[in-house]
Amino acid sequence: MKFTGDFHTHTTYCDGKSSPRQMIESAYRKGFTDFGVSGHADFSFCTPGFGMIGEKFEAYKQELRVLRREFSGRMNIYIGIELDCLGPIQKAEYAIGSTHCVLKDGEYVSVDDKEELLEDAVERLWKGDWYAFARDYFELEATVYDRTRCDLVGHFDLLTKFNEGYKHFNETKDDYLEPALAAMKRLNDACLPFEINTGAISRRYRTQPYPSKLLLRELHAMGGRIMINSDSHHESTIGFAFQQAQQIAYECGFRRITLLNPGGGFREQEI
Repeated sequence: MKFTGDFHTHTTYCDGKSSPRQMIESAYRKGFTDFGVSGHADFSFCTPGFGMIGEKFEAYKQELRVLRREFSGRMNIYIGIELDCLGPIQKAEYAIGSTHCVLKDGEYVSVDDKEELLEDAVERLWKGDWYAFARDYFELEATVYDRTRCDLVGHFDLLTKFNEGYKHFNETKDDYLEPALAAMKRLNDACLPFEINTGAISRRYRTQPYPSKLLLRELHAMGGRIMINSDSHHESTIGFAFQQAQQIAYECGFRRITLLNPGGGFREQEI
């Protein structure tokens, strides 16, 4: 299968390492026909100064509009934003809904900053109970559409970023799966596609994408839809491990992936 789209990427306007032009030119060289940039929205409520705030957000959209005109007829460029479940709402052409942190006892706990910080937070705030932490995460994740009105679900099980080999908790246990599947069902009932996100592979935290194979099989059984996105933060990782993600999707029963459509909405592509 020839991959034509990647819709979860970041640039120097947030925590990316490459400029919008570098990202777009790289995607074009790699043969993509559809490319979305989805910078982080204002995340300063959790991490001071992080995310696109005020004039930076307006400059981001303006630069992408200029690049879209330049690449017209060669590649479709989409102007997106990644919203956090607990953060403010900022408008773009499409929105990824994600849960990057959990609010516990008045403290914002990032699930993907540094492993030692998360370990400390789980020990202090959840008394070392990773399953209680997972339940709170997925109860919040279940509300991501209600809070953000997003168009797709980003890295659904991001809380497993540091859990390679089930280091901290067993992802096959009911204590983990019950809240995860309840959240998945609620978001799938909202007709949202879920991305298969390869970002943690390119950044060497994981060997498998989000969501896990077990959750993807359940999503397929629910009649859910998938996208394949890189969550790239550098021009070199656009489309990273897409063949691996495609193979996993196929093994889990999926025969189509969802892409953004230039005129709005979505279209389907056979695997």
